[in-house]
Amino acid sequence: MEPMLTATADTRGMAPRARRAPPRRDRRGFAAALRALLCLALCLLVAPGAATAQGDEAGPAPLLDRLTPNRIEVIYPGTTRLEMVEDDGPVAAAAYRGDEMVGYVFSTLDVLRAPGYSSTPFDVVAGVTLEGRITGALVLFHAEPYLLNDAPRTARLVQFLHAMEGGEARLGAETGLPPSFVAGATISARAMRNAVQEGARMVLRYRTEEIVVTEPTIDMINFKPRSPEELVADGGLVNAQITNRALQAAMRKAGLGDLLPEVPMTGGPDETYVDFVAGYANPPMIGRNGTGLEPYDTLINGMPEGTMGIFVATLGGVYDHRGTRFNNLSNDFRFDRVSITQGPRSYSFAKQDVIFTRGKVADILVLPADSGFDPMKPWRAELHAAALRPDGTRAPFVLASLDYTLPPGYILMPEPEPAPVWLEPWVEGQRDIAILLVALVALTGILALQGPLTRRRRLHRWVRNGFLAFTLVWIGWIASAQLSIVHLVNYLKAPFVDLSLAFYLAEPLIVILSIYTAISLVLLGRGVFCGWLCPFGALQELLAQAARALRLPQWNPSERLQRVLWNGKYLSLAVILVLIVIAPGAAMVAEEVEPFKTAITAKFVRGLPYVIYAVALLLIGLFTERAFCRFLCPLGGALAILDRLHLVDLLKRRPECGNPCHLCERSCPVRAIESSGKIIMAECFQCLDCQVEYYDDRRCPPLAKLRKRKEREQRQPAAAPAQAAKLGGNFA
Repeated sequence: MEPMLTATADTRGMAPRARRAPPRRDRRGFAAALRALLCLALCLLVAPGAATAQGDEAGPAPLLDRLTPNRIEVIYPGTTRLEMVEDDGPVAAAAYRGDEMVGYVFSTLDVLRAPGYSSTPFDVVAGVTLEGRITGALVLFHAEPYLLNDAPRTARLVQFLHAMEGGEARLGAETGLPPSFVAGATISARAMRNAVQEGARMVLRYRTEEIVVTEPTIDMINFKPRSPEELVADGGLVNAQITNRALQAAMRKAGLGDLLPEVPMTGGPDETYVDFVAGYANPPMIGRNGTGLEPYDTLINGMPEGTMGIFVATLGGVYDHRGTRFNNLSNDFRFDRVSITQGPRSYSFAKQDVIFTRGKVADILVLPADSGFDPMKPWRAELHAAALRPDGTRAPFVLASLDYTLPPGYILMPEPEPAPVWLEPWVEGQRDIAILLVALVALTGILALQGPLTRRRRLHRWVRNGFLAFTLVWIGWIASAQLSIVHLVNYLKAPFVDLSLAFYLAEPLIVILSIYTAISLVLLGRGVFCGWLCPFGALQELLAQAARALRLPQWNPSERLQRVLWNGKYLSLAVILVLIVIAPGAAMVAEEVEPFKTAITAKFVRGLPYVIYAVALLLIGLFTERAFCRFLCPLGGALAILDRLHLVDLLKRRPECGNPCHLCERSCPVRAIESSGKIIMAECFQCLDCQVEYYDDRRCPPLAKLRKRKEREQRQPAAAPAQAAKLGGNFA
């Protein structure tokens, strides 16, 4: 066998030895994994009962007992006293300023029991005015994993809730700040915002006379004084100002240009002949402002239900829309100066169809409920006039036509169906989703084309380190998409605590990473996520490479000790799962065994004990690569258990691997290759370093031997002619 080349520090002083791993150790490792798997199954079986037990805990303290004066000032500034509302509606306290009731104060825990990301209901107290505006919100209790013991992120949550002041009490209404403002806890922030908005709406609707609009409806509620000019400006009225010149044009158009108008003109051509307005009278903003209270009340309360009115008025000029003929029996009391058309229907009016207004030339033309008139559709008001023939007879013509459509501001629309809660982060995060999908496609290509890649040692190192840097910086520190045991636990708990599909879909990047990890786990094993997509793992590996470049001493446990240490990740997983069932509060503390929240999500801006712990793990990793991933990570433990399901082994091996060659074993940075040459896929991070050695014909002994043989064969044919020439010279 050719001598083995040793070009890296990891291989110095280690001679190749032919060894076989004792079968007993394989059984021990499998038994440890099996025990962890059984523990996981037991926890899942017990979880429904645990969820029920949690639901049976004593309820929160009474609302007023939770509200100190300082809290009340934040929730509803200016409140002088609170009184609990004694009815069967959602729990709330009436807020007073002096003797005047101004709104309500409520708790999301009392009204909704909305769960946060931890699936434990939080308690946010908030205020809402009688007009439906949020006055303030304050969180009293939560168990959100990415907010606990995190002062900077908690401060951002306080700012986010404070920015809700003045917003609408309607689910989906925009607030002062987006949920992404609380970076790293976006799901929790969004859940609290939605709970405040929905809770406020529930409290108000039960106790006010708010009309619940299920289809477009005429606004018969809102009113404030407005002038005709203001109503014309917003479209509530349409206006025609006819000058003497326009009158003459209308008469010429009707073929009456040689006649005189029935009502003579005064002044010059630009003098106003008539200033006429028309509009739909039923909305109080139009009808009551136009005619005054008494005529409008006659329309609304003095007529059969469903009666509709058309408001018409003359604001100036010598001509008006009334005239006097409606008083004449000879004219059948017809109100013949105004008519209404809508589609094929035409409406004319008599004196009894008009509600007259005293003191001004403004009236309401009445349409019965069965008239077929639809105020939501366009219609036309026509103002008629007449010219006098030489014989004294009248020649009618249309003086003005006004097209009218009731403006949207006078129509109450149903509240828009709020988009699914989970859809909002997907819409907001389209750019990040696209970046992640491109990265996953690239990773898939790397894994699929690992053969050509690993044949080029330098290219492999650049691609590997480049992707690790992307994972750390973008996936971890920028996008905060660190998959952790918290996500796995929440996914496992969700079916047992009545959480909807929205719970699973609330974090787009985590959902995409979870799906990709699940698929890659079944196909290739644990190493795809742990080796390429875990930001904390990437941080450890990049630091370890720097440590080796600085020639820091490296320590790896013996094969026997390593097998014992591997069980640490299964133990940490088991502890967390058991605590979730028997002591959920303690489980949140146990989940801190992962330094992900500190090092990645919070970027080390956290309490000193957490920072010290995370830094200590990273320091250990400088001397033992990925020590946390190998020996302590609970998520890694769960993935290692499920790794046994993987279907495809892409990593190549030769018969010589392990006997007599140990190059790949020694070059594996995490020692996932046994002395027998077998790769333990549950401990492999798919870094592909072993494949680089596998294809290197200057380091891999079988390939090096083959290369040298070929080189000798190539030299031999060239040497033969020279030798023959020498022999021929001797004979001569």
